[in-house]
Amino acid sequence: EQKARRRFEADLRELGRLQKKYAVKDGAWQGYTYSAGEEEHIEGQLKAVREGIEEKKRRWNEANTQIAVQDSRMKTCLARIREICGEEEPLAGELIKNRDFDAEKSRLEYQGARMRERADGLREAGQGYEENLTALAEYGDLVQTEPVEWEEPPAELNRGQLRRQKGELVRDHKEILEQIRDAREGLTRLLNQTVRMEAFEEDYYKKPLEILLELSGDASRVLRQLATTIQSFDDLIEKLEVDISVVEREKDRIVELLEEYVRDVHANLGRIDDNSTITVRERPLKMLKIQIPAWEENASLYHIRLSDMVDEITRRGIEMFERNENAQEYFGTRLTTKNLYDVAVGIGEVQIRLYKIEEQREYPITWAQVARNSGGEGFLSAFVVLSSLLCYMRRDDTDFFADKNEGKVLVMDNPFAQTNAAHLLKPLMDMAGKANTQLICLTGLGGESIYNRFDNIYVLNLVAASLRNGMQYVKTDHIKGSEPDTLEVSQIEVVEQMELVF
Repeated sequence: EQKARRRFEADLRELGRLQKKYAVKDGAWQGYTYSAGEEEHIEGQLKAVREGIEEKKRRWNEANTQIAVQDSRMKTCLARIREICGEEEPLAGELIKNRDFDAEKSRLEYQGARMRERADGLREAGQGYEENLTALAEYGDLVQTEPVEWEEPPAELNRGQLRRQKGELVRDHKEILEQIRDAREGLTRLLNQTVRMEAFEEDYYKKPLEILLELSGDASRVLRQLATTIQSFDDLIEKLEVDISVVEREKDRIVELLEEYVRDVHANLGRIDDNSTITVRERPLKMLKIQIPAWEENASLYHIRLSDMVDEITRRGIEMFERNENAQEYFGTRLTTKNLYDVAVGIGEVQIRLYKIEEQREYPITWAQVARNSGGEGFLSAFVVLSSLLCYMRRDDTDFFADKNEGKVLVMDNPFAQTNAAHLLKPLMDMAGKANTQLICLTGLGGESIYNRFDNIYVLNLVAASLRNGMQYVKTDHIKGSEPDTLEVSQIEVVEQMELVF
């Protein structure tokens, strides 16, 4: 078995060698029996075929060489034929005819006589050309800049016609010189007038005009300089157009920013009255109601108004800068939140309603009517607005875990001077409770209508200090409420007072 395997492996290697040698595809040998003698016979046939191929290649190369030699000889012969006869192909036999040489001679003599007559005419025309060239010698320095277009070719004109045409050309030339002189004087006069114009006093415009004035004697140089100047102005205009487009985009961006700001103000204005509903006589009343126009319905109008405002501010600002005035104050007075909102939306478009609380009834009133309220009713309206503003200003919409109604402490000095009626104090305290506001009210007034509104009441008395003459301290007595906590001394500092104006 091992010997057979070795023989099998040796035969397999030999089969691979033969397959690679003769480029046989896999499996193509199936059904054939290998024979060394047959292989030698086929090898001999292949060798004979290869030798035959080589012999044919050699004979092919020799034939190509002979073809190249014959092509070269043929080209040489054709060149000689073309040189001698002027033709490469021979004339067809049927086209070759006998010629009458006497008649041909007579024809040629006639043509010679005609040629001599033509030569005499050309000689006379040449003399006419020489005569005109001599007369036009003074114009020899003129340079031809454009091709000449003749109504009639000069070769077809006789001597008199050439003389007449020369006179017309000289006349036209003198007229053109007069026109050039008049045009030069007109150009110089126009440039002098333009240079003295106020609109061209700046060097950027004045210097190109002065250069044109210096070159006014040479029309071609004036045209080149004028083209250069116009091109520089065109380049400047293109640059200014780019700058203007940048300014326009910046203006649009500013209008967009102002529009976003006014829109935020508009949205916030509509949220001020969110927490102003209290219960009055067992029914809910929204004590403050702010009605604002719908932004989306008027967005395009607001955008146009702000754009017009920016244009107006820009125009006025440029005028002030041109007069060397300080425009900062003007910008500061125009670009305020109040003015921006009034221009875009209109403060008059905002409707404010408050409820007037009387002893037996309550009814809505406008913002203008608040000023005509009595003292207590006016104070209640002011407190409603103040509580709504405090609640709005303390809102933190970014804090998702807060109740958005932070506690507040409001210290008021004698708020009951005019607001001591029960029907006014109850909604005032309800509004404070709704706004999560603790009221600390200092007053010298009393009465059940005031005492019943507070959970804790303290009496403050000034007591003279026994250790230091002229000094007093405050002594507190808790007269209503649960057991008080320890009251520590605190310092109250008024940073900024708030004033409500109706």
